[in-house]
Amino acid sequence: MAAILIVEDDSPARAELVERLARSGHVVTIADGAVALERARETRAELAILDEAGYDGLELAAGIKAEGSGFAPVLLIVARPDPETRAQALAVVDDVVARPWAPIEVVARVQALLRTRAIVDELRRVRAEAEARSLADGVTGLRNRVFLVERLNEEYKRSLRYNEPLSLLLLGIEGLREASESRGAAFSDRLVAQVAHAAQRSLRQIDVLCRYGPGELAALLPSTHFAGSLVCADRLARELPSSGLDGFVPRVSMGLSFCPGKDVAEPADLLRIASRALDRARAEGPGNICLYQHQGYLYLPKLT
Repeated sequence: MAAILIVEDDSPARAELVERLARSGHVVTIADGAVALERARETRAELAILDEAGYDGLELAAGIKAEGSGFAPVLLIVARPDPETRAQALAVVDDVVARPWAPIEVVARVQALLRTRAIVDELRRVRAEAEARSLADGVTGLRNRVFLVERLNEEYKRSLRYNEPLSLLLLGIEGLREASESRGAAFSDRLVAQVAHAAQRSLRQIDVLCRYGPGELAALLPSTHFAGSLVCADRLARELPSSGLDGFVPRVSMGLSFCPGKDVAEPADLLRIASRALDRARAEGPGNICLYQHQGYLYLPKLT
């Protein structure tokens, strides 16, 4: 069943066409050319049958296709069946039928176009699922580093456009190598997953948590300024020790960066500065939190 828009003058052929489509289970809307685009939006039309006469059928077809989501098939009814007219129409629409047309033929063409739409929709769904899997981390179920970079670019542009702050927090899980050597790689993976789940519980819904490296997570914090990022880091530092596994309690070091900032001129700078801050935090000892500003590095005491 599909929502079909028809822009065609009243005639016995149109009445028969509407009846045949309705019998096939389709929901049909008839509209005048002047309001057809609005009706297409309102009804979420999945296919349109347009008359080239009167209101410019090709212009309307282009408008419907531009506003439709995905593949929006259009069948155009033309007065002249010559090859040149068909070729011009097929540069915009998906099928053409010339007058006088038979309702039974138009219904068959509609069904063929809807089958094509179904195939295209399925291919889009499969592609979206494949892309989602390629951007997912198999251990934690979080998005991966590639997704983080894409989202960071988007949020950075939004931050500049609306003059809103943006912070980035990198979390380094300490002791993973020792855990892997003593208890196996599977245990190490479970530990990373535990820390990831604990971090998710401590973050807001708008925050973006990703797997950044083998022993690192990254949290992108939209609309979060300097003080807010420190509050978030402190909350994580208090929550993450509860993510221990089989008696092994992980220590987590953190590095923070934020914009606007003197040293941040592009999205990559947030990652670079947060990575350096994490390195400095780890150098001071497991469990430290380090924030970089242009004056230097600032530390929060590690929790005991």
